[in-house]
Amino acid sequence: AGEWSHIDHALLDELDTRICGFAGKSVLDLGGGPGQYTMAMAQRGARVTWHDVSRTYLEMSRGRAESLGLTGKVTFSLGYLDEAPRLLDERFDLVFNRICWYYGFGDRSFAAVVFELVKPGGFGYIDTTHSDYQREQLSTVARLRTWLNDHGAIKIGHPYPPRGRLARLFLRHPVEQLTVDYRTPTNDKILFRKALAGP
Repeated sequence: AGEWSHIDHALLDELDTRICGFAGKSVLDLGGGPGQYTMAMAQRGARVTWHDVSRTYLEMSRGRAESLGLTGKVTFSLGYLDEAPRLLDERFDLVFNRICWYYGFGDRSFAAVVFELVKPGGFGYIDTTHSDYQREQLSTVARLRTWLNDHGAIKIGHPYPPRGRLARLFLRHPVEQLTVDYRTPTNDKILFRKALAGP
């Protein structure tokens, strides 16, 4: 309920402008959680695929789609984030990944997964907490895991990526445009457009 009451409509307005409107576009909500952004994008006219590993969130999202009359505009896929290319036989105009990046198996490999899921000329949007977030509150083990990921890209568990890493990873791929927003002190927000001639 808390997530549903805090949808960032200004973000959706900005994405709507960047992708030239949600209407008729195919969108993947990668790590869709309770489905609030899935439904909001579907209400704006997109065909949205919700993908997450949680069966509880799946049931919540299905129920919300039914209650909002969006059953025909939303499809559901259950699996790990990194499994999405294998489970989904589609590439998307927009891949949307918000506040769940750290569940990917590795930062470099997950960036490749996200990039693969975007159509040539399509967009990827990522909003992730970075590794400085509440670092002083981490247990000794969690600090070690964070240090290993920050300094050696060795990912054990679910540490957040270090600030700036994701932008550098996406720049290794053929992108036409990449915008990074560091205005929020705890998060990296990235919007990229995949090159039309990209793989």
